Formats: sequence, structure tokens, C-alpha cells
Amino acid sequence: MYKKILLATDGSENARRAAEKAAGFAKDLSSHVILVYIINNPPSQSRMVKANFDVHSLLEEDAKTRIKDTIDIFENNGLPYTLKVAIGDPAAEIIEIAEREKADMIVIGSRGLGTIKGVFLGSVSRKVTHNAKCPVMIVK
Repeated sequence: MYKKILLATDGSENARRAAEKAAGFAKDLSSHVILVYIINNPPSQSRMVKANFDVHSLLEEDAKTRIKDTIDIFENNGLPYTLKVAIGDPAAEIIEIAEREKADMIVIGSRGLGTIKGVFLGSVSRKVTHNAKCPVMIVK
């Protein structure tokens, strides 16, 4: 049923718990997991020059450093995954990647914002839940 699971992660504690849940699903359902890491701002101009303007490589390098614990969960359990990185609004990018990759489910951590803060600030998990075309699991 869930052959492709998109795991949105930022390396936080809530994201780690979401990664453990996604890994459990992947193991039980023989699913492939798409790890998604989004940053809001592009790398500095000096880093881009040093990388010969290969922005994608810089994003992957940053992601592999920031979400190493998440990657380790999948590698240590021999679970198949693909890493996708992007720059932009996290919710919009997560939804776009989920649609492009034909994800069957999105797993995302909750920051645990209270109801009032969530209404005023909005959260990535809230935006994804309301706009995704597939089921979304928010892990606290």
C-alpha cells in the first residue's frame, strides 16, 4: 500500500522520531523512503564559488551533515532510501517533491507548537497536512 514514503526531516529531535516511524513502516511494508531536506536560504556566494557553482552538491553535503543520524537509521537497518534536497519554502517543496516522486505517504515531525502559536505562525507540518494530495503522518 505505501511503497514510497516521503520523510521530511530537518535533523531535529521531532524529525528523528519521525525517521524512526518511517523506518518502521519501510521495514514492515518493504517501502522505499525518500528523505527530504529543505533549506530556506542558498549557500553563501563564497561556498558556491569554491564548489564551482554546483549548488546541488553543497545542499547534499549540508544535508548529509545535518541529518546524519537519520541517514544512519536507514543505513544501519539496510533500508532503501533516496536523498532529495531543495531550497525554498519547506512546506511547498515537500509537497512538490511528494507529487513529483508519487509518494504514497508523507511522514513529518511536529515541532509541538501550541494551538495558538500554530494558528499565528503556521507550521510546516500544518501546511503539508492541508495541501498534500497523499496521507500525512505527523509524529510528535
